[in-house]
Amino acid sequence: MKKRIPEIIVFIYLLYLLFIGTYLQPIDELFQGLYNILTSTSVLITDYMVVGGVGPALVNGALVGLIGFILIKINKVPMTGPSIATIFIMAGFGLLGKNIWSILPIIFGVFIYSRIRKQKFKTFIYPALFGTALAPFVTNYTFASNLGLPGGILIGIIAGILIPPLATHLLKAHEGYDLYNVGFAVGFVGLFLYSILRGYNLTSEAVSMWGTEFDSIVRLIIIPMAISMIIVGFLINDQSLRDFKEIFKYPGVLITDYIPIAGFGNTLINMGLVGLVSILYIELVGGHYNGPTLGGILTIIGFGAFGKNPLTIAPIMLGVYLGTVFSVHEATAPGPMLAALFSTGLAPIAGKFGPIVGILAGITHLSIVSYTGPLHGGMNLYNNGFAAGLVATIFIALHHGFKKEK
Repeated sequence: MKKRIPEIIVFIYLLYLLFIGTYLQPIDELFQGLYNILTSTSVLITDYMVVGGVGPALVNGALVGLIGFILIKINKVPMTGPSIATIFIMAGFGLLGKNIWSILPIIFGVFIYSRIRKQKFKTFIYPALFGTALAPFVTNYTFASNLGLPGGILIGIIAGILIPPLATHLLKAHEGYDLYNVGFAVGFVGLFLYSILRGYNLTSEAVSMWGTEFDSIVRLIIIPMAISMIIVGFLINDQSLRDFKEIFKYPGVLITDYIPIAGFGNTLINMGLVGLVSILYIELVGGHYNGPTLGGILTIIGFGAFGKNPLTIAPIMLGVYLGTVFSVHEATAPGPMLAALFSTGLAPIAGKFGPIVGILAGITHLSIVSYTGPLHGGMNLYNNGFAAGLVATIFIALHHGFKKEK
């Protein structure tokens, strides 16, 4: 039973989002909102709360997370830090670009790759689930081109086939200092595919949907959720913080699974704390709560089990904010707001090299991520993961280039 506690807790939080989503709106509005989400092109930045409403967005996010949960269970993958991070990021991006059908061709493409390699699908389960960041390829070319549904599905399958080899190879470039390694890989896949498609006049329309009217309701959803994680984690940990400090002894470089390091109770506490740090950032800068920012918070919470802690994400976020102070970017604009949340994939840099370098990484990240979106036409939902991979690669290369030889 103890071994099943992590999966039970994760399942309960997915049900929490699902039940709130079904409660918020009448059934006819719920189905109409889901229909709007399922037929959206979903190119960055598409706020599903604007497209379909808060309830349908939460339902879609919970169902996308549940698909990840079920695939992990079916393939008998243990509910460790990577699994938790995967499920939470899927649920989070179910609020801004992934939906319950557009992720399937990507996953099937990875399955085909596993058959080609004659290996079990579970070997590539994380690239398959993280790789659903390319879901907008499916929806955009289904609904916004003459390729239709068959063309959209085919492009999604091709994208899925390409993801695993790139994810494996590109890990060497940043040496694990970008927690969103698959986000880095799908950035290149997106760049590759979109460049080819654009040559045949198959492009994407720029989208900027950013809700500003959901602050009150989203606060009521996410703040209790984060606090409850701290309380439940404390209870699981026999009402103590024993071994919690073990989390801070690791910089978080891939692969750092906090569950075997500090136990699930302490890991859950850390997940709640990093969630509160991200919430505090939104409050301090005066940002809005909506589908994209809630997706960012859920992603940070998930990676609270897999490489992030409050001391390593804070310098990165501070760096992004300082970048807005001294540049043309506004802290509360959609791009910088998402950069502050998702740049925390660079947490291992702050963990390894200290807060000053972490701040510099955050500043650099804001500058780079602001101009990478057009490279893949907004088809890579993990645009910040792509940019973080570039930043990490640059910083690690400079570190190796200038460090003293022993």
